[in-house]
This record gives sequence, structure tokens and C-alpha cells, in this order.
Amino acid sequence: MFTALEWTTGAKVIVKPIAIRRPNDAYEMLLIADKTTGRGVWFDTNDCEWYINLQGVDGNLMQEAEVVEDVYGENEEEWETVANKLLAEYGFKLGDFDEKAGDRYTLVEA
Repeated sequence: MFTALEWTTGAKVIVKPIAIRRPNDAYEMLLIADKTTGRGVWFDTNDCEWYINLQGVDGNLMQEAEVVEDVYGENEEEWETVANKLLAEYGFKLGDFDEKAGDRYTLVEA
């Protein structure tokens, strides 16, 4: 079970982490979010905790989600290898691809 601290209250929240694939000019990035709420989840290196802001109004993933940059590859297999290497720094790896959404993967513990 993966939990994050709610930003405004400090309460522990159960999170179902996903990685949302976003294109950029030269490479792609992954945004880490909660599947249930759609809110971004980010890691604070100062206290080594994950956070989620359920009280916020904006919901802009580029501002509130952990961004994993420089995800690239010549083909899908290389891309997944690079993504998993970068996600391993957070203790994750790519899980199932969400065919319906078309841009996200479940994250599983590495």
C-alpha cells in the first residue's frame, strides 16, 4: 500500500500511483499522480515523504506532480527501459498501460 501525506492536513492518504506520459520537444516526461483523484503526487527530498494536495483548487499536474524528465528511446522497448531506470529512483517501475486513457501506466513497487 502506497501512502502520501495530504499537504494541508498532514493526514496519510492511500494513493494509487500512475505515471502519465507527456511529450516534450526532444524527449518525453512522466508525471506521477493518483489514479483515484487525478491529483499530482510529489516527493519532498527534505523529509523523504510523498505529498498530495487534495484541498487545492488548481489541479495543474505540471505544478503539483513529480516530474520525471529525459524519458526517451529509439523504440517502445528502449523507452520503457529508460522510464523504469528513472522510476527506480523513486522505488517504482511501469505496470499495466491504461488502453482507455491512452497516456498512462499504473506504477508498481520496484
